[in-house]
Amino acid sequence: MPQIVKALTGKIDAAEAVKKKEPSDKIVFTGTLEEVNRYFSDYGWSDGAAIIPPTPERVAAFLKYTDYAPDQEIAILAQANQRATPRNIAANAVMAGARPEYMPILIAMVQSIGDPRYKVSYSRRAGSTHSFETYYWLNGPLARQLGVDFGQGLIANPVNHVLGRVMSLIERNIAGYQIKLTQVGTFGKQPSWVLAEDEESALRLGWKPNQVERGFDLNANTVTTGESTVWGQNLIPSTSDAKVLMQLIAYDLTKKEQFAAGWLGSKRTILITPTTAQVLAEGGYTKETLKKDLVENARVITYEWAWSKINGDYGVVYPPYEQEMAITMAEPRAVKGKLPPWFPRFPGWEEIKTTPVLSGPNDLEILVLGDPSRNKVQTLSANGYNTMQIRLPKNWDDLMKAAGYRPLKEFLLSAPKAQ
Repeated sequence: MPQIVKALTGKIDAAEAVKKKEPSDKIVFTGTLEEVNRYFSDYGWSDGAAIIPPTPERVAAFLKYTDYAPDQEIAILAQANQRATPRNIAANAVMAGARPEYMPILIAMVQSIGDPRYKVSYSRRAGSTHSFETYYWLNGPLARQLGVDFGQGLIANPVNHVLGRVMSLIERNIAGYQIKLTQVGTFGKQPSWVLAEDEESALRLGWKPNQVERGFDLNANTVTTGESTVWGQNLIPSTSDAKVLMQLIAYDLTKKEQFAAGWLGSKRTILITPTTAQVLAEGGYTKETLKKDLVENARVITYEWAWSKINGDYGVVYPPYEQEMAITMAEPRAVKGKLPPWFPRFPGWEEIKTTPVLSGPNDLEILVLGDPSRNKVQTLSANGYNTMQIRLPKNWDDLMKAAGYRPLKEFLLSAPKAQ
């Protein structure tokens, strides 16, 4: 115990301090491809799938695509509170099979989850028993230049998929989320995944792409991090009536809470295919007015919510049933006469109280993406978001030309002219 106290409270001597600042590029293992994969798996450094050995030469190829110094601190990642640097980010990227030119996106993703404004939210959920999935969406010309997909099958596209795998490995190896130790999802946790918004389709509809909604320029390159306990189970709207379509999305919002029964008030990310968004746009909806109507219509029966909250809560200790029911029914948000459109109007319906599932438009993010030939909407539960602008190295255009890519300027967009 005295040694532990001394180690925790004593000063770090100069030699130890210098040692900690040495480049972390030492060789940890030498062997065949099969032996390397077995070694990394045994130490918990891989996800079980085959990896590419992160040799110094391969890592160095990634470091050419950033102006950050190899061992410069990019972020401190919870839960392990370890330093993320370009060098260890690149090592995980090599292992995942990513390309060196993805480096600026990966650095921004790491900055996003390590941002002090978001760090607590991320650290509470990345290892949660609720099995939160961490996901990222991209905006800007860089995503189009690198081929990050926004169409049919987007998260399964090789570029999207490998970016997600890199972040899953970073979660494991830098943030320190290890299965059965610090990653304690009751039914496990999905690997991270990556989206990109179809900004051209959004602009054609007169809708703002997400980065513009967030205050960035149209051609700013951004990455936004989100969390969800929901994936799949999409809507298949069978109506060309924009108002009914809005109501159907509102109905779906009431079914996609973050913690399911016993919780009310999580944010939502809504994925809308371009053709479905077109129905809404032709019916007069912008993203802003759609959010407003969704907040107004996405309501649950107050009694039903109180019952689920008391009997299926996520850990909060409530007063006795009758007392908590009375409190919930008396809340200012619980009002009569606002029965959602999907409930029948039987005699006495005017006396039924309903409660909104969203506190306001800021609880919603709407992204236009996915298969343009399908009538689909998909709702993700969420808690919070964090957006970072992607920083490109000064010689980006030269690097991309040498790698065989078209110039970034060819992927810039222009806002449509006012009619």
